Amino acid sequence: MSVVMSALHTVQTATAHAAIAIAAQNGQEFDPNKVTPGPEGFIATAVFAAAVITLGFLLVKRLRRNGYRSEIREEIAAELAETGTTPAGGSTSESGSADAGSADGSGAVPDSSGSRPDGA
Repeated sequence: MSVVMSALHTVQTATAHAAIAIAAQNGQEFDPNKVTPGPEGFIATAVFAAAVITLGFLLVKRLRRNGYRSEIREEIAAELAETGTTPAGGSTSESGSADAGSADGSGAVPDSSGSRPDGA
């Protein structure tokens, strides 16, 4: 890893020296206080900010969905407890897993003849 970092540092230093040499050849004085990222830097920052905001909205959406699902599961469990019945599938787990119907986790429930509806 240190070899890669050393190589990157060498390339960065060489690039900086080349930029200063080009500016000196043009007769311009190099002022490190006036260096700006330019339009490329602005675009990269804008894209990064848009990605962060989008990910924030997606996170909030998923958190709300999980909250609503847990509320519904609690309401269903409370209603079933009042009536004294068990949830469909015979499982009292609140995990909501898709393998309630079969041992292989596919969710397919064998019919009375023993064959699966998906033909496997």
